[in-house]
Amino acid sequence: MAGMQRFCRHLAFCLAIAGLLAAPCLSAAPKQLTVTYDLLQQGVSIGTIKDQLNVSAGRYEINSLAEGKGIYKLMGERTLSSQGQVISNTLRPAHFESRQSKHPNKALISEFDWAKKILNMQIKDEQETVPLTKNVQDLLSVMYCWMWQPPKGKQISLDVATGKKLSLHAFVITEEKTPLVTEAGTFNVIKLADTEGEKTLYLAKEKGYLPVKLIVQDDGKQMEQVITSITGQ
Repeated sequence: MAGMQRFCRHLAFCLAIAGLLAAPCLSAAPKQLTVTYDLLQQGVSIGTIKDQLNVSAGRYEINSLAEGKGIYKLMGERTLSSQGQVISNTLRPAHFESRQSKHPNKALISEFDWAKKILNMQIKDEQETVPLTKNVQDLLSVMYCWMWQPPKGKQISLDVATGKKLSLHAFVITEEKTPLVTEAGTFNVIKLADTEGEKTLYLAKEKGYLPVKLIVQDDGKQMEQVITSITGQ
């Protein structure tokens, strides 16, 4: 059960999405998406995630629901939500929440005050404020920002608001020569490998740089998130 908890903490980098055969090719940032995918630990499925993205009138909203399978279902549901604006071809978060049904008193709530350049965080029953840097995403918006600003060059860095702190992440960018085969299809991918060796994210070029697979190394265990379906436009 601890394995799913650790994986959910890395949900910032978790969105494995690609098109079904009946779905249209996503050549531009989408307006509405519903995504489902598997969570695996050591190759065994332990849960599912369903994400919903809506973009309208220069604003976005993302909601994510994670549920365990078998004994992992006893942990309850994990929900993440992010709302904000779409400005200058990027997502600018304004509000982020992380909640777990089994521990309702441990909610993480972040408010992004771009005018004052501060991040206000409610961490369980405590309040903390830190300076807000320019290039910041939260645990959900960071998954989708590639659709507006595809990774360029050989390395990219950005700050991620985890709900407890701002954390700087750097990724080495390479183009994979071998297509990635998944249940949802076969994709030509760009690989983003973090410099700490913990996470590897694969983005499908023909799907507007949407992530199709994530691998997380944590405490000697390998966690994966792999696409199962996507609907929307």
